[in-house]
Amino acid sequence: MNHIKRGMLFVLPFVAFLFASNAHAQGYYRFLGDPQQVPDQTSKRNGITYNTQGFDKPTEHRTQKMVKKNAPQSAIDAVDNFPGDPDAFSNWVDDAFEQTRKEFTACGGTLAQRGSQVPAKGVSITIEPTGFYVPQLGYAVAGAYFPSNHEIHVLNIYYIWSGPDNGWLRQSSDLLKWEMENYFGTEVGIQAEPRTPNWPCDAPRP
Repeated sequence: MNHIKRGMLFVLPFVAFLFASNAHAQGYYRFLGDPQQVPDQTSKRNGITYNTQGFDKPTEHRTQKMVKKNAPQSAIDAVDNFPGDPDAFSNWVDDAFEQTRKEFTACGGTLAQRGSQVPAKGVSITIEPTGFYVPQLGYAVAGAYFPSNHEIHVLNIYYIWSGPDNGWLRQSSDLLKWEMENYFGTEVGIQAEPRTPNWPCDAPRP
């Protein structure tokens, strides 16, 4: 993988992307091993469908290269301990939805009304093993929302160990919120990306 990009592109299907960063060092390195075929789950508070691809119970924690590249112990521990709790993914999904809904309702007026009506069960989530390639763009992304099928895809955990973005650590809990905001923004008909200073309250219509 040459890049993990942030931005938004209008293609068919529409895709809202996340996080720009040069990630030359580790390619498609899978810190938690390969995905597994597992059944969908639903979040405990809001009933949002998600599939962890087995990363709620990872069988591997690949930190050898991180050690060789002198990654800080805090980053190594983050990979070794991922996800940290049996209910982590359920909580992360629900937190992302509830926090985003609060952002919209805090705006007041029509936007708050529309935001409060965005359905929790109108979106599904898949956890990916690493940054994933999007053919329409020609590079990999850390997260994306696909409005045509109402799907959010985010990587499980990622660390850049060299280059200008050395030390960049992201995991599902960080990425879900941004893509949930893209889901809400698309549903209520405002510009999801790029973000305005007081987004979503001052976001224009696309």
